[in-house]
Order: sequence, then C-alpha cells, then structure tokens
Amino acid sequence: MGILSENPFAQAIAISTSMALFMIGIAMGIMTMLSTKSTPLPFAVMLLIFAVIFIAASVFFEDRGADHVGSLIGGGIAAFAVTFAVTAFFTGMSFAVQGGIKDIGWERMVSALAICMIASMLIIKAAKHKLHGQYL
Repeated sequence: MGILSENPFAQAIAISTSMALFMIGIAMGIMTMLSTKSTPLPFAVMLLIFAVIFIAASVFFEDRGADHVGSLIGGGIAAFAVTFAVTAFFTGMSFAVQGGIKDIGWERMVSALAICMIASMLIIKAAKHKLHGQYL
C-alpha cells in the first residue's frame, strides 16, 4: 500500500489539491472561452464526450428508479454539465500552457489554489455528510 492509502492527512491534501487544480482549470477555461469565443477542443470531441456521458448517466438514473423520460432528462443535464466542465478545463489548460499564468500572476494563482483547496475540502465534507445518511 502507498502512503496515500494509509494516511488520511495525505489523502485529504491530495484530493483537495486535485479538485482545486481542476476548479482553477475550469475557471481559466471559462474566462478564455468568454474572451476568445473559442475552445481548443474540436466539436466532434465535445459531441463524443456528451454522447458517452449521456448514455452512462441515463443508465445510472434508470437503474436508480427514474422513469424513461426522467433518466433521459437527467442524462442530458449530466452530459451537458460534464461536457462543459471538461471543455472548460482543457481550454484553461491550453491557456496556461500558452503563458496565460504569467498574465494572471503567480500570487493570484497561489491564492486561487488555496481558496479552491478550502472550497474542495468543504465540498468533500458536505458530500460525505449528505451521503452518510443515505448509504451507510
């Protein structure tokens, strides 16, 4: 077993940092998409992401008791949200690789990382609390 599987402190830092980097990537991607009106992902790739998530989410919701229409609507909403998040993340990463972090400044990036780490820890704890009553 690795150090992450045994140490709850290391697990919390690793998960919150990963989530924070994803949040920052999405934020930079949204800013870039709004300012440039474009994204580095081709439309065909976005459509493929949407299709895969739509199918998986529709089956997920139907297996949990949703009717056919409800599972399709839930699958569509989930697919839209995931496709948007993935597209924004990769747009943000493209922005960062092309030197966008220099424009933002390292102090702001570190501050954003810290804020997003705190937010991700709050999200994790809230999700655990909410799911604890349903599944345990």
